[in-house]
Amino acid sequence: MTRHTWTLLEEHRATLQRTLLRDEKEYAALILCGRSSVVDPWTGVREERFVTHKVIEVDPSAFSSRSRDGLTWSTTPFYNLLKAAEEKNFAVGVIHSHPQGPLKFSKHDDVADKELFRIAFDRLDGDGPHFSAVMDGNGNLIARAYSSNLKPFPVEFIRVIGDRWRFHYPRATQPPAAELDRQARAFGEESTHDLRQLRVGIVGCGGMGSAVIALLARIGVGKLAFFDFDRIEETNLNRVHFSTRADASLRRHKVDVMAEAVAQLGLPVSLVRVPYTVDDPRARDALLSCDVLLGCTDDHLGRNVLNRVAHCYLFPVIDLGLLIEPNSSKGYDVFDGRVTVVQPGYPCQECRGLINPSMMLAEALLRKDPLLYEQRRRAGYIPSMPEASPVVVTFTTEMAAVAVNELFQRLTGFRGTDGSVAERVRKFDETRDFECHPAATPRPDCKLCGNRKYDGRGDMPLFLDIAP
Repeated sequence: MTRHTWTLLEEHRATLQRTLLRDEKEYAALILCGRSSVVDPWTGVREERFVTHKVIEVDPSAFSSRSRDGLTWSTTPFYNLLKAAEEKNFAVGVIHSHPQGPLKFSKHDDVADKELFRIAFDRLDGDGPHFSAVMDGNGNLIARAYSSNLKPFPVEFIRVIGDRWRFHYPRATQPPAAELDRQARAFGEESTHDLRQLRVGIVGCGGMGSAVIALLARIGVGKLAFFDFDRIEETNLNRVHFSTRADASLRRHKVDVMAEAVAQLGLPVSLVRVPYTVDDPRARDALLSCDVLLGCTDDHLGRNVLNRVAHCYLFPVIDLGLLIEPNSSKGYDVFDGRVTVVQPGYPCQECRGLINPSMMLAEALLRKDPLLYEQRRRAGYIPSMPEASPVVVTFTTEMAAVAVNELFQRLTGFRGTDGSVAERVRKFDETRDFECHPAATPRPDCKLCGNRKYDGRGDMPLFLDIAP
């Protein structure tokens, strides 16, 4: 059994709508997609995810006829797309419009799709799936995948990622569970159904991550994955939610403490524990099975992985940070909390200065060979690890709430059409304790957000194109 899903950016969807709904007649376009093939740890089912890399507009001269209920067109644009797909093992998508409806595939579509995908499987090596899609006059989407036996399978879940995050799937008809009634009154039943569908990963289960986990479990997220290799220590007890002195005495894994605490709430949530760093290959299937990631780690290696996943796989990432720097005057040079949304179209974490390549090198060496790390640190070749920074549970918990409210904004738009921002900063040492939205600019030479060649790249021979 295989689950098929499709992810595209809002800018892709808007291009498709402009192209396909240019008039009252059917029109078609082509899509080049990266692939993601993983085993979903919640269900044990393989997920084949189509990740949109590029939308190819078809020239009007390619169509021999177009009407309100059908079209015929040359296979030349499709052949050209297959040539582009072959080099990097991309999937190809064919999408056409039904401007007058309905949002379903016709018998004519069944015949045409089989003919096209027979060409694709004859032309390309490998039996990875490809897909076709339909857009109706309101811009709604459905899709189906084709394997080498030319049997269609429904694309069960479609993600559209932009200033809002919209998900297309068969809608539930039952009302939300009783424990979510007050929340549904605030944001509507649709948002509670979306949360039940989502697979959300929390990377880092310390002070910030444990607070995020407590909130996500209670707002009705259906599937949670916890990523952290670390164990509970006595220094964690004043800031890590759910932790106890017994956990610290036993040096229990943070992911186990979080999972058991959430399970005791008795809410309908399925949990996955990943006691590894996110750059560990053993974490990969769980990481790439998520729909949304919340980064609650302060290490540069982990933040770099999330930064690249956001672009290569079109994952929305909500990254959190807290920086407290007391000074000698009994004040603070910095006392800031930060929530940053990472996704294509926004400045990446490296352009924001939140990832330091030298620190990444030092962290990697410290993990692999602590003795060699110490030798090179003393020789001045790599930087020293920073001392443990000040952390206070009230501020980590407040930033967790800011992050989860950003998730609500992306799902519901409760702040209005201009309510989504790429970064929010809280100045805790200011009298007004205000919130601001600082600007950042992508560097022209940035591989991720400068030329955006990695957007929707999906699986590559070298994972995320990160050197081992």
